[in-house]
Amino acid sequence: MNKTQIEERIALLYLALQYCSERSKTFTAGERICINQERFQWMHILDDETASPRPVPSNIESKINEVSKLALHHNFKPYYADPFKEEILIY
Repeated sequence: MNKTQIEERIALLYLALQYCSERSKTFTAGERICINQERFQWMHILDDETASPRPVPSNIESKINEVSKLALHHNFKPYYADPFKEEILIY
């Protein structure tokens, strides 16, 4: 993945977590942990390209895709901005 794709993935994962928090409790605590682990691993990869991705399992990926579609359909904007987006923009 290139830098733009990684940043888009990080944003998608954040959107899914926020939608779950603010609208619909879609993910279990364990699934949220997996999503955050992938998210932070992508942030690490932005610093160190030799690091390996840590993708979520396919069942969680399916839920992320469902939530993404719901967020788009409802024009959902998270109440809180992604706290790491500014850090990503600094690079």
